[in-house]
Amino acid sequence: MTDFLASLIPETARIFYEGSFYILLGFAIAGLLHEFLPTDLIARHLGRENLRSVATAALFGAPIPLCSCGVLPAAAALRQKGAGRSPTMAFLVSTPETGVDSIALTYGLLGGVMAIVRPVVAVLTAVVAGLLSMVVPGRDEPVDDDALEDLPLHSHEHGGDHLPRTQEGGSGAEEGSASDPLARRLRRAMHYGFVTLLDDLAFWLVVGILLTGVLSAALPDDFFSAALGLDRGLLPMLLVILLGVPLYLCASASTPVAAALVAKGLSPGAALVFLLVGPATNAATIAVVGRLLGGRQLRIYLGSIIGVALAAGLLLDALAADAIRSATIGARGERDPQLFALLKVFAALAFVALAALSAQRTRFREGIRDVRDQTARLLEAARSFEPRSLASPLFLGTVTLLLALVFLPNAFLVVEPGHRGFVQRFGRVVASDLEPGLHWHWPPPIGRGTSVDVERVRQVRVGESAALGGRPLALIENYYITADENVIDVRGAVHYRVSDAVRFALGLERIDFLLSSLARHELVRIATATPIDTLYTTARSTTEEAFRRALMERVAGLELGIEILDARLLDVHAPGNVHDAFRDVASSLEDREREIHEGNAYAAETAAEAQGEAAAVTEQARADAARARALARGTTAAFVGISAVHEQHPRVTETRLYLETLERSLAAPHKYVHGASGKGGELDLWIGAEEAPSLPAPAPAARQPVERRPLRPPFTARGNP
Repeated sequence: MTDFLASLIPETARIFYEGSFYILLGFAIAGLLHEFLPTDLIARHLGRENLRSVATAALFGAPIPLCSCGVLPAAAALRQKGAGRSPTMAFLVSTPETGVDSIALTYGLLGGVMAIVRPVVAVLTAVVAGLLSMVVPGRDEPVDDDALEDLPLHSHEHGGDHLPRTQEGGSGAEEGSASDPLARRLRRAMHYGFVTLLDDLAFWLVVGILLTGVLSAALPDDFFSAALGLDRGLLPMLLVILLGVPLYLCASASTPVAAALVAKGLSPGAALVFLLVGPATNAATIAVVGRLLGGRQLRIYLGSIIGVALAAGLLLDALAADAIRSATIGARGERDPQLFALLKVFAALAFVALAALSAQRTRFREGIRDVRDQTARLLEAARSFEPRSLASPLFLGTVTLLLALVFLPNAFLVVEPGHRGFVQRFGRVVASDLEPGLHWHWPPPIGRGTSVDVERVRQVRVGESAALGGRPLALIENYYITADENVIDVRGAVHYRVSDAVRFALGLERIDFLLSSLARHELVRIATATPIDTLYTTARSTTEEAFRRALMERVAGLELGIEILDARLLDVHAPGNVHDAFRDVASSLEDREREIHEGNAYAAETAAEAQGEAAAVTEQARADAARARALARGTTAAFVGISAVHEQHPRVTETRLYLETLERSLAAPHKYVHGASGKGGELDLWIGAEEAPSLPAPAPAARQPVERRPLRPPFTARGNP
């Protein structure tokens, strides 16, 4: 109980904070419309039974902030002024479904898309109801005061005052006319908006906000989607229709309740049905409309509201469900600008003060009387109910058709490519690991089919704001204490993929939150065992590897149905105020490490070069030694052979050696021999000196030209070879 109250108070305060500004804005606009929009001019356009009058009545009723009980005397007043039956029907439908106050509040709590769709669908519903009323015969006589007095209403006593003022004056607290000064008319407009209108709606607004706080505190996140499976389809829309009849809330009071339901997982289309059907179809209104317009017109009234709301809800879920969920106040994570936040605080305090003054003036008598009348109508309907009517063919056929429309589409499970499906029956898994395709199962609530994407790589950020149920739960600090009692800022990311569809879908409600917590736990354990200098510089890669390995082992042991693919540290740095100093230290440490590595690399390169050169010199010396030894062995072998031959034939051998020596010596260059005789002609050359004939010395003579002839072996010698 203590935890519930601890959650109820901030949730209720949050709704007051977010919605009060828009409530006050709506009241101000409603007061201006009441003062400056003349009734007689509008009533003259509602007197004919045509499309123009129906559309005018629908547009005229949309901005007026009236509840479903207060609209009845207002509609009767228009009928007394000459409005037709079909325009009156359109006015009866559009007025309770929306209003300027509820539109402003819808924008604040459910976003711009819903704030546009809600009044548009309300006007469309009113036009459809008016057109059907034109073609279906029914009661068309004007309603007089005596007939109105017979209706079981209390609000007709003041309901006419909610209409815009006539040209002559009005029945409000401050009489006046259109010719009054602008300042006086503005005072009347504000008095109507913040006194008269607030007195009628304050009770239901407070009830709606308190009910929203109770729903937000009591229901878990994704209650309607995960626990009940009411995040899509026709079934949640039919359920909110059944809920909207006994739970009477006006258009403004139903808006925060719808926002809370969407934040808890209800489909936006079902929320739209609740916003349209709930304010217009309470038990008291149904009884009064039946007496006022007749049974046929009552069926048109209810059929138009429910039919158009269901169609609009299905279309909204198909086109803009994600946009509305992200814009709902429960799913927003951004903060308001400081000036706007301050304005919201003042608006919340002002609304609380105005509601307290209204409670002091009225004691909430009208609201309490509405609750009493609504309860009496429900009890009267329960007492007059006849079980035999359930056996009628019309009722059975209608129920059968609704069951077919609700349950048959949900009896087929479509498993898309890359997905795996499983089927439950009464909560128990009866089929798992279903391949892509179409699979049939028992319809809800007996059976349920679920498809899970098992190929998509999912990511969880570590060191950022955690979210639970679409709204910030707690700021997970990304600061860690290192082994040397320093602080370091670490942020990372974890990538994973679904390995078991059943465990993933039925195990934990928010597995991303658990993964973020596990990752932070591992980072705390690693950081407390590592000094900051090491963690900041040299040990980052090893820290990342240890973080990845530890997280994989931890998740595998928990059997969550997921597989960790990777875990990385995206950012590791010191806190912002000392980040620059740590960056300089880290740069110095990195420079030192770089220079050490460069020195080691140069030493290794130099040593390798020296070893290579030494090996080359050694091998060259070995080669020269082997060549010299081989040459010496060859020379020795040749000399030994020549020596053996010389012993047998010494002269021949010596002559041959002599000739070979001459041949080698005289082979290369050209040789020229100067003739000693001074005459031309042939010249005899003798190889051996002992064989050459002696020649007389030449007499001195005049110098003659020199005859040069090349000598080429073999030499030619006359008489001697």
